[in-house]
Amino acid sequence: MFAKIIVAFLSIFLVACNDNDDAEQQDCSEAICTLNFVTITVSVKDASGEPVSLDSYEVIDNEIGENLATDFNGDEYQYLKEQGFYPILSDANRIQYQNTTATLTFKGFRTNEEVINEDYEVGADCCHVNLFSGNTEIVLE
Repeated sequence: MFAKIIVAFLSIFLVACNDNDDAEQQDCSEAICTLNFVTITVSVKDASGEPVSLDSYEVIDNEIGENLATDFNGDEYQYLKEQGFYPILSDANRIQYQNTTATLTFKGFRTNEEVINEDYEVGADCCHVNLFSGNTEIVLE
């Protein structure tokens, strides 16, 4: 009798456990999302706290080598750049990064010299992009 109870108990655990990742199986068709448009930005300042305007920057997806910064070169982002804020990922990229994580490298340039090289771990759920790790407040010496 005791052996049957143990077998039944273990069977429940075996059925409940599986190797499938819930994130891979996440069905977003019925997700309820806010209308907020999320943009992950990086702040670049000098040692005195003044915003730094970079001559150019890149946001490289390390897995595929794509430069995502080309998505942020419109006039709507010019004010952010003048204030030392640089977008690295937005909800415009959500589907590309949904239910995955990726490493992005932010590279900043002044007078054709690379002055910033920072890595960021990012991803997205059904609704918005997310920053998992990385320095969002960069101080140039």
